[in-house]
Amino acid sequence: MKKTIVLFLLFSTVLLGADKGTVLRSVVLPGWGQFHAGHSTRGTIFMGLEASIWTGVGVSYLQGIFNRDDYRNLAMEQAGIDASFRDRDFQDDIGDFSSSSEYNDYIRSLARYYYPDDPEAQQNYFDNHSRFGADGWDWSSAGARENYDDALRESREWFRRTAYVAAFAVVNRVVSAIDASLLDPSEPGIYTAIDFPESADFSSVRFTVGARF
Repeated sequence: MKKTIVLFLLFSTVLLGADKGTVLRSVVLPGWGQFHAGHSTRGTIFMGLEASIWTGVGVSYLQGIFNRDDYRNLAMEQAGIDASFRDRDFQDDIGDFSSSSEYNDYIRSLARYYYPDDPEAQQNYFDNHSRFGADGWDWSSAGARENYDDALRESREWFRRTAYVAAFAVVNRVVSAIDASLLDPSEPGIYTAIDFPESADFSSVRFTVGARF
């Protein structure tokens, strides 16, 4: 939280004296502002990062879609249930129990545990949580259920990665905007620099923010 506040304050401060056209270009497309200011190398770096970020978003999202289709097809073909509109807990239960009958037995045991001396409460709990009819399933094999569970987990992980990678697009815009606003090396104050710590490794990029007096 503190780092976010510091970054926001730094961003706000440098914008006060910045070329707004250059900064807005960097917000719209990281690197555009650098190109506009005549710094093509820096612009290429930011644009390259942006392209990498959205490539990662696309790949992660597609992988999430592919795995989602896999577990839905497995549930329909091997367990006889449509998992596409089920909530997260229901989808987990489909993968955790070989059949809805096994799941219902588990619910009945929970009812007895929660209400040991109240048969009516046990029945109410069972009625409210058990699954029959269109909500029932029965896996054809343990292997099919395991494949479903793997595809379900992978799908969620890929969608989670999609959100994480997309967040870097915001960071890239903030850094690019700050960098674009501080490109004039002749003026005292805050400055930025981009270089490659390892000259032989072009995947290594260092962004520096400092003060010139």
